[in-house]
Amino acid sequence: MHLLLLGKLQKQDNSLLELNPEEVTKNSIFFVETSCNHKNGINLSLRQGCAIESAANLNPNLNIFVLFVAPSYINNESEIINRFKMYTNVNLRYINFVKYSYNTPLQDFVISNTISTSQWPVSHASDLLRFLTLWKFGGTYLDLDVVLMKSLEGLSNFASIESNTSVASLVLNFDVDKIGRAVANTSINDFASNYCNNDWGYNGPGVITRTLKKICGTNLVTDMNKQKCKGFTVLGTEAFCPISWTDWQLYFNTNTSEEVMVKLKNSIGIHVWNLHSKHTVINVGTKQPYGLVAKQYCPISFSLAKHVF
Repeated sequence: MHLLLLGKLQKQDNSLLELNPEEVTKNSIFFVETSCNHKNGINLSLRQGCAIESAANLNPNLNIFVLFVAPSYINNESEIINRFKMYTNVNLRYINFVKYSYNTPLQDFVISNTISTSQWPVSHASDLLRFLTLWKFGGTYLDLDVVLMKSLEGLSNFASIESNTSVASLVLNFDVDKIGRAVANTSINDFASNYCNNDWGYNGPGVITRTLKKICGTNLVTDMNKQKCKGFTVLGTEAFCPISWTDWQLYFNTNTSEEVMVKLKNSIGIHVWNLHSKHTVINVGTKQPYGLVAKQYCPISFSLAKHVF
């Protein structure tokens, strides 16, 4: 759908509240849902619910905002949405894609609707919104396929590498201090200047990798440290990507479960590479590592799975 039309769809009773900038508190956590598949009321998969639940449980003092680009309404028949009502720190909000970009470095880019030329418009809209949101408010962005295993409270100005050549955009924290603003400004301007519609990773991991190469003064991702990066922390793969995207099946494999669980022991969270893994099932009751993590860190979402998560 043309993104300019999203804000013109008719609102319904029980509509999602539009995000009010004044309700965003310091160091909030943001998730972004750009699929627009919410004509019958917003719904989330159990795995998306797991990501949000893990963040809510481990960060009770931080506000969590789940941002939807399609105007929709709260679906009272959705079990996962109903369960989120028990969390005072989880806020489901609508953002008007165009209005949200006003008076930002991405305003002209968004109004031009260039994003609709993308081969992956849902993914690239998500890339855009993570950098735009952190530019506007600071705080933490998390992908909806990241399960947290440790609290983020007290952590600021960080990203995590996903390989020896790339910084991940699946988790980002930009503070509103000098270095946080520098990273946010460089990232958002890189996105606007270098947008590429036919390269899946160019506008997400590519943006933060190019940004930190500039700020840290090195072309080697493995050489990025807090001193070189002027106070910005680049965490190693063990923080969020202990299993690389090439080995994503290990999260679903029972034969290597024990060694994988040992590998995750010191991680802050895990990214389960939804692009590759979304059609691979977790059977409830097995020792598949993703299932074991979900059972511990998002027990409500996991309990809603009767046989398959």
